[in-house]
Amino acid sequence: MHLAYILSTSRAYSLDVIDTIGTGPYDATDKNGRRREEDRFWREKKRQRGVSFPSANKQEYVLIVRLNLKPNARGEIKQVRHGLKRLCGLFGRIDAGEEKINIKDDNGDLTSSKLTNFNFSATLGFGIGFFEKLKIDRNFCPRGLYEMPLHADLGDPEQYLFTQTDMIVQLCSKMDFVNRWVFKTDSYPITPSEEWRNLAGGPKQNAEEKIHDISTAVSEWAIVTDVHSGFQRLDGRNLMGFMDGISQPERLRNDDIWTTGNDEIGALIDGTYMVFQKIEHDLEQWEKLGVREQERWVGRSKGTGLLLGTLSREQDEKLADDCRSNNSMVSQAARSRLKKLLKEQEDPSKPFYSSSDPQYKNIQLECPVWSHVRKSNPRGADGETRKIFRRGYLFMNDTTHPGKRVSSGLLFICFQRDIQNGFEHIKKHYLNNKKFPVPEVRKNFSREELAYRHMHGRFKEDELGRMVPYQRSSLGLDTAYSRKLQEAKDPDLQNTGKEGLGGPSQLGIYPRGDFVATVSQGGGYYFIPPIPNRKISEIGQQFFG
Repeated sequence: MHLAYILSTSRAYSLDVIDTIGTGPYDATDKNGRRREEDRFWREKKRQRGVSFPSANKQEYVLIVRLNLKPNARGEIKQVRHGLKRLCGLFGRIDAGEEKINIKDDNGDLTSSKLTNFNFSATLGFGIGFFEKLKIDRNFCPRGLYEMPLHADLGDPEQYLFTQTDMIVQLCSKMDFVNRWVFKTDSYPITPSEEWRNLAGGPKQNAEEKIHDISTAVSEWAIVTDVHSGFQRLDGRNLMGFMDGISQPERLRNDDIWTTGNDEIGALIDGTYMVFQKIEHDLEQWEKLGVREQERWVGRSKGTGLLLGTLSREQDEKLADDCRSNNSMVSQAARSRLKKLLKEQEDPSKPFYSSSDPQYKNIQLECPVWSHVRKSNPRGADGETRKIFRRGYLFMNDTTHPGKRVSSGLLFICFQRDIQNGFEHIKKHYLNNKKFPVPEVRKNFSREELAYRHMHGRFKEDELGRMVPYQRSSLGLDTAYSRKLQEAKDPDLQNTGKEGLGGPSQLGIYPRGDFVATVSQGGGYYFIPPIPNRKISEIGQQFFG
């Protein structure tokens, strides 16, 4: 799949670049201002955490837990509603600092610590199956929610391994073990059910207070279908070696994430729509490419993260070297310059690829039209700008596939007010559109793009027809001319939509052989509801009227 490069909240040389676009009444470039704004959201307790706050930079690990309602729970609103309250009651107690975890120190002694000390957050989302199976009144359902389409409907070449589920829980914290502990812990004895206590003649207790993990809370009404763990790289790069997440909506103030009164009923305002996809990378194939070829596929410098053409190659390499310099004065000056340049490229609405501004000319010429950065966000080249807020995590697991030691890639997570006009539009009309951007956005290739195509042996029919013998010879087409002429009649050959990471490459074939850079394994669409009446334990209860 081809969303690998619009991946995660990222830190270019630890500069915290994604928090620096201001669109609200506070100065988003001021760290104190951002901190105050984030504190305000925490106090308001309207929006679920784990979306725009805390920053993913402060939550290095994620655990995605997906669930389906048990068959015997379908239509049993009362049972599921009670079970949901137990689950969210656990999250509420964690938020209040009541749930603690034992941590062993260097001396082997155990110390008790609140889960809130680990920047922990639990984000709960609901798929369309939750509402349909329980026959919930449509007036209380999120209006823009539907099932994630099959792979072919989104333009992906391979059948999905993971399909839509009824629910999703996203656990984030700065320690992987904390997420896993909240999912399933055996540190506490299993609480007997109410029926067992009645039969045994024991005293009645509040069973909700004894729920300490997700597995126990959902055991009677839901089934865990799959679990995925991910991490953030400390250097802010992805597994393919590139810095990313540089350009996206400002984290705390924007109109792209949270639902409003124009989108939903009052009880669902300040919610958001989540897309989850697991994307596998073929790193062994990727690493066979040269750095320059990788950069042209991505559209960014591997050293600095800047769009190709921002600086000359020599200037870019020197800036990257200076950022790593042992000379603190040189390093500080270089990082300051890089931060300024990256800041100019953070706004996803800035039209680098179509502007008449002469300072963007080199970017337009050197950043290939089929590169991933241009396909994932053409920045208004089609007259519109689609924005989603990405919060991705990397994964790397051992695998039992013959001849393959490691399975790695991206847990792609994004949030938006409208999936159809956000993720799906980007996925179908940009990334997986074989005609993007020619001829749908532009009628012709630029001179530089034509030169690149010709260098790789791709020509239009009329171009071949105008060639004289010496031109054919200079291009190595003496013996291949007839075959190339036949190939040129295939309209697919004139598209750039299968180039780069958005394709990948012309007709799925890289000139040096078969190459599939990324493959989507599927996922689902979910609605993340707001917190009713500032009570985390009530999340989801607004669906029942």
